[in-house]
Amino acid sequence: MTTSDMNQEKKKTPLAPIFAEEADFMLGDEAFLRSCQEEEERIQTRMFAGLTCEGEDFSRMRFSGVKFRNCRFWNCMFSRGQFTDVLFENCDLSGCDFDESYLERALFHSCKGVGAKLTGMVVKHLSLEECNFDDANFDSSRLEHVQILRTRLNNSSLTACRCRQILWGGASLKNASFFKTSLRGMDFSDSEIGGITVSDDNKELSGVIVDLYQAAELAKKMGIIIKDV
Repeated sequence: MTTSDMNQEKKKTPLAPIFAEEADFMLGDEAFLRSCQEEEERIQTRMFAGLTCEGEDFSRMRFSGVKFRNCRFWNCMFSRGQFTDVLFENCDLSGCDFDESYLERALFHSCKGVGAKLTGMVVKHLSLEECNFDDANFDSSRLEHVQILRTRLNNSSLTACRCRQILWGGASLKNASFFKTSLRGMDFSDSEIGGITVSDDNKELSGVIVDLYQAAELAKKMGIIIKDV
């Protein structure tokens, strides 16, 4: 790989979260979350480990340089929140609502977010790695510098999204909806895209990168019959 190619690849890869030294982190709990919410204080340089919350409202909270490990937030509200330099590792966020939140330099690793609502978000520099976000809803979100690796997004909805520099690697997107979301320049050649939904005129597929078998399946959506030679 040439220096030019390496620089180009670096530009595509999302920026990683920036954290303080591990020794500088202080442990946080639900009581601390509540206290910061009531005082409208930003949470910084905190580690939340093994926390379990269900149906709680953490809307409009601000997190900077925060790590969540082995936490369970079932059906919790994080709408209109701000997340900068955050890590979610081995967490369960199923059914959570992040509507209209801002997310920058974030890593989700080995997380579960089945049925999560991530609509109307502004997302800059995000990595989803080895996650399960089946049935998640990303509608009307702005997604920039995002990589999705070995992650499930089956039956998810990514309609009317504005996308810039999205990298897919080993993702499963069976029956996902990309209605009114341009896929131009996106490479799905090593991902599963069977049954995806697009407009009747298939305009979302213009400029998409796929392998031969995927091309044959997408051709059927366009009414094209490929004859064996």
